[in-house]
Amino acid sequence: MPPGEDRRELVARLRSEIRRLERRPERRSGAIPCGLPAIDALLPGGFPCGAISELRGGRASGKTAVALSLLAGLERGALAAWIDVRGELYPPAAAALGVELDRLLIVRPPGGARGGAGLWAAEALLGSGAFAAVVMDDPEGPPSRGAEVGLRRLVAAAEQGGTVGLWLSLPGAVLRPPAALRLAIETRAGQIIARPGGRRPGADGASHAA
Repeated sequence: MPPGEDRRELVARLRSEIRRLERRPERRSGAIPCGLPAIDALLPGGFPCGAISELRGGRASGKTAVALSLLAGLERGALAAWIDVRGELYPPAAAALGVELDRLLIVRPPGGARGGAGLWAAEALLGSGAFAAVVMDDPEGPPSRGAEVGLRRLVAAAEQGGTVGLWLSLPGAVLRPPAALRLAIETRAGQIIARPGGRRPGADGASHAA
């Protein structure tokens, strides 16, 4: 199937799923904390609604744990989504951290990390307004055609939906959205260390979370 048809089919399925799950709620505003005090202390009330925030760090850095902590702390009944382009999200581990799996939509786009359908899926979910938070994996590899435009569209979609968008990126990633907030993350001696911006965690002024 041509890539364009892949994308249209994926977006059509997502729209159908959104309608099935819940009617569009009133647009959210403010911020949502992740529940890790030292991370939340860096933020003005939490991760902003209606915006994209980037969590940047290597594998096993703790950025996935931060995202899952935010999902686990959402108000009862709130929906969340995870664009799992690398197929690495392990639902039982998410459930063990308190994430309600029956309120979590996991999307694994066709083409995986090599396809561009993940950006289309993220845009549909962010803009729908049905989800309190949408987490997106960095797709890695060379960017697909139109990826830069797609990243800019994510910002507009998050603003439209009032959704917390979390972009999980690796060091050296080619694709980086124009995020309103950036945190550099790593785990050291069992603690998650965060620093505002893309600077190296662990230097003076870093914040720690157990």
